[in-house]
Amino acid sequence: MYSKFLRKANAAIMAAALAANCAVFYSSTVVAADNNKFEFESAEVTGDVTVEKDADASGGSYLKMTESGTINLTVNVDEEGMYKLTIHAGGIGSAKQQNLSVNGASQGTLAIPESDGFEEIAIPSIKLKKGENVITIEKSWGWSTFDYVTVEKAVLPAIKATQTSPVDIKASAETRSLMSYLAGVYGNGIISGQQEIYKYGPHDLETEFEYLNDLTGHYPAIRGFDYGNFCCPAFGSDDGSTDRIIDWVKNRNGIATASFHLNVPKDFEGYKSGSKVDWAETTYNNKDTDFSPEKAATPGTKENEYYLQALTTLAKEFNKLEKEGIPVIWRPLHEAEGGGGETGSWFWWGREGSAAYKKLWIYTYETLTNDLNCHNLIWEWNSYNFDTSKDWYPGDEYVDIIGYDKYNCTVYLQENNWQPSLQHNDSAISPTFYGLMEKYDSAKMISMAENDCFSTVGNLTSEKAGWLYFCTWYDGGSDDINFLSNPVFNTKQDTIDMYQSEYCITLDELPKDLYSKDIPAPDPAMTTTKPATTAPDPSVTTTTTTAAFKFKAKSYKIDLPEASERDTLTLVIEGAPTASIGGGIGYGTNADDWKNLEWKGNADADGKLTVDIDISEIPEDFKTVEAQIWWSNVWDAATEKANDTDCDLTDHSFKKSVEDTTVEPSLLGDATLDNDVSLADALAILQYVANAKKYPLTPVALSNADVYNRGDGITGNDALTIQKLDAKVISELPYTE
Repeated sequence: MYSKFLRKANAAIMAAALAANCAVFYSSTVVAADNNKFEFESAEVTGDVTVEKDADASGGSYLKMTESGTINLTVNVDEEGMYKLTIHAGGIGSAKQQNLSVNGASQGTLAIPESDGFEEIAIPSIKLKKGENVITIEKSWGWSTFDYVTVEKAVLPAIKATQTSPVDIKASAETRSLMSYLAGVYGNGIISGQQEIYKYGPHDLETEFEYLNDLTGHYPAIRGFDYGNFCCPAFGSDDGSTDRIIDWVKNRNGIATASFHLNVPKDFEGYKSGSKVDWAETTYNNKDTDFSPEKAATPGTKENEYYLQALTTLAKEFNKLEKEGIPVIWRPLHEAEGGGGETGSWFWWGREGSAAYKKLWIYTYETLTNDLNCHNLIWEWNSYNFDTSKDWYPGDEYVDIIGYDKYNCTVYLQENNWQPSLQHNDSAISPTFYGLMEKYDSAKMISMAENDCFSTVGNLTSEKAGWLYFCTWYDGGSDDINFLSNPVFNTKQDTIDMYQSEYCITLDELPKDLYSKDIPAPDPAMTTTKPATTAPDPSVTTTTTTAAFKFKAKSYKIDLPEASERDTLTLVIEGAPTASIGGGIGYGTNADDWKNLEWKGNADADGKLTVDIDISEIPEDFKTVEAQIWWSNVWDAATEKANDTDCDLTDHSFKKSVEDTTVEPSLLGDATLDNDVSLADALAILQYVANAKKYPLTPVALSNADVYNRGDGITGNDALTIQKLDAKVISELPYTE
């Protein structure tokens, strides 16, 4: 499963994804007397960042970031400590994301709401040193405005979770006992964990664990397993996971957690149910399969037959473990949101958005718990901290622990080989921790379910980041993906300090009664998982106020034809009559090189807008683009206000400009039609080749310009031929080689 490593590396550079770098929004209590205000226009900037004048902006100016750039703003504080930053910024046309660092350490992705002005974006707990600190905002999506930052000393809330009993009211005694132990640790220490490598991987299954014991004298308390290969109907076979869990928990008194990288056939439509296919013909990537998560949760479909077969195989293993008195921290369908929003997922289970995903999670829970009688599971759900992340949450009644996967030591792609940068980053990312607490109302314990760097004891305690546990991902067999042993991620000294500290709980420090505490089961008669509903009283009249419609940006994946068939993309959009509608055509290999070709227009009286977008600059090797609609509104003259309206992309088409050389030329080489052949004609041809929409030529000019291998169309060679004529290298036109 080497592609797993690539996905981990890829997550670090995807701004929409940035699994390691998640947005932080949270309102903490502050000490107002320590308030300081810093204007963005005083920052050092690079790239496409400009100072813009605006009487409504603080100080009369603000910064505007477009296609590229970095903002470095210096702020000063009187003493070292935890501070709340409030950034006043706005996304141009739609919500945006940028990369945020403080003093060179990544603090996550800064999610910026759409705004015509500036919105408050609160970052609750950033550690600042005494004196100068540099806040860096680096372009990820670009197209944002920045007004000012306030820096206030933060008073952080207590670390707590109000729901610490298993959501499964039939949970086994051992499961209740483990949950009780976890609740006792939460906020008081961190439990160590390590993911094992997959069987038949590049090194032995025990390599990471022996490395830790040899280096620190301790084994991790938690061992991570995976049931994706074991339970895959397409190629799966017993890889010994269950036996290893039994050994780890029964014989060594450890804690087991398991994920579920379930592969599905790439060509699921052509897949015959019950057949076996080679591993290479399967995937868990969202883009390489037609497998539908919504159908997987819908009985009677072929997808459901496949998924249910996987769950049935899995349940037999969980039933074996339950008979042995072994609970599992169960983490299926993880990292679903990916890079953020409805289209950011990189796994198949998130490819159809949050509604289909939640349906699949609930189906998985109810099938394993109610139908297949697995009552030894602690259900852990992966979240990000984007402003859209809660849209993916299945609900309190289906989740025990909220996990976050931390990968914030930067990696980059160079010549198709993943290489780690030299940016070691051991921040405890307390903004993410407190952001998740706030987002889910402190109902659940928050864990670091996967990580590259596990931070340091000093940072965890000084930043008061109360992660329940960490679980470092395995070493991939080459230094660039050795998350445990590469010092870019975890230095040997940091590893020793962590595992030998009193704050970190290791295998030998787990209590002997970990699974035998007498925790009473809840009374089913007193437990409700969903709020009761009652019929409305017809004698009571109520008035309902409907909130004004707020347009949310939409995106549509469009497959591109061959480059020879595409100069112009035509979009057909249907919405409200006379609506002003705008958006972009997005393309790029990652967030750092993402570009948008902006478009806008007004719908006709029937609500239809047809818009042509020049896509000639999109490189030939791009096979897909993302058509985005950023806004749609109708002006109300009575209120002098634009009101949001809905719209959808209903059709699209492509066309290619055709150079007509059948027209008789007036003078070969005369592209400017000035009855002369000169270097000006060569320039006109080069401009046309670079951007035919911006620098068009008439049919006669095109016929005149085709002077090199006449009949093969207009290229840079035609301009070069005219230059050769001007330099008297050749003596006549046309010219053929």
